[in-house]
Amino acid sequence: MPNLSKVEISEQKNQPAPPALQELRRRMFDPDIATLTNRTVELVFETRRVENGQDVWELPYALTEPDFTYDYAGKTWNAADFYENTATDALIILKDGAIVCEKYFNMVQPHTHWISYSMGKSFSAMMLGAALKGGLVKSIEEPIDRYIPELKGSAYEGMAIRHVLQMRSGTDWVDYPYDPGPARDIQDAAFMQNVERFYTPTFTATKKHEPGEVFNYNTLESSLISLLCARVSGKTFSEFMSEKLWKPAGMESYGFFVLDGPPDVGFEFTGGGFNAVPRDYARAGQMMLNGGVANGHRIMDEDYARACGVPGSSDTCEWNPGYNYGYQFWTLDGTNAFTAIGGGGQWIFIDPDTQTVLVKLSHTPGTMPEHQETADETHAFLLAASAWSPA
Repeated sequence: MPNLSKVEISEQKNQPAPPALQELRRRMFDPDIATLTNRTVELVFETRRVENGQDVWELPYALTEPDFTYDYAGKTWNAADFYENTATDALIILKDGAIVCEKYFNMVQPHTHWISYSMGKSFSAMMLGAALKGGLVKSIEEPIDRYIPELKGSAYEGMAIRHVLQMRSGTDWVDYPYDPGPARDIQDAAFMQNVERFYTPTFTATKKHEPGEVFNYNTLESSLISLLCARVSGKTFSEFMSEKLWKPAGMESYGFFVLDGPPDVGFEFTGGGFNAVPRDYARAGQMMLNGGVANGHRIMDEDYARACGVPGSSDTCEWNPGYNYGYQFWTLDGTNAFTAIGGGGQWIFIDPDTQTVLVKLSHTPGTMPEHQETADETHAFLLAASAWSPA
């Protein structure tokens, strides 16, 4: 490859990605090849790494074969049935901080970097917690445009950070990129073509409800939270995450984000483009179970970490029955458990009552209602795994 001068790179940075690469990116998420494409994101998209350090958080092992059953669709299933039923590629279960189950399928390995999809939104909340702990942000009751002044004049002007964090901003965004419309347009422009920053539609958002009243799932708002973190830290979001989470928490491998442009201009797709190895997702879950402590380091204040798993209000999500929403984490009705969830069957499940963390990485269809059956079966399995007491 020829060496490009800074001038040549600058001239190229607003050029769309080549058509063949754009088409490959659009096909990356086809369900019939997802078990391959979910692990090869770094080869196809512009990316930025979240570097890890040398002090690895060693998780103890107490491996045992899961011997519990779970009930789904009028039948009782053995735990072993779950893996194939729900297109599982990796499964890790921790009890009391120890790995009691670790399984890989379809040639996935412990060192495989797997895309988290919307599970990555929860990492935006973690980093806001780190920014609060470090005094870079005073309170989530502050208006978000204090830190992102471009939002003045939009529906977000004067809005508390809390309402953005909980996706209860009251804006009228329809977050479904699989049908024609603004959500699909911005995703294509940002990640397939690399010609626009993904968060830009927030600057012209319009209000439909008063903030705090109605939950409306909105990937753009995860990007606002991470943009806020980047602004207050004076670093890229990846650098901030490396410094305040990935290194002190003792992650064993680097993570990385898909970017919405070349590295000199692109911003991290924190709403759905984070990639990490399975055990590092488990470490992140254990940190949340520990109230914000990882590898002996306090990453965020305990009150904030616990609040991530508390519903923001009583309104529910119509397309995700049985769940509510906290700080970029889903909460499970009738339990104290909460979970990061990503399209295609990605989960970091955390249950404080049973000291359980479960990571499931998968290649199931990424949209509802196609994914509803596997999501429902996973829900049943999660509750059974949480109640399970290994011998």
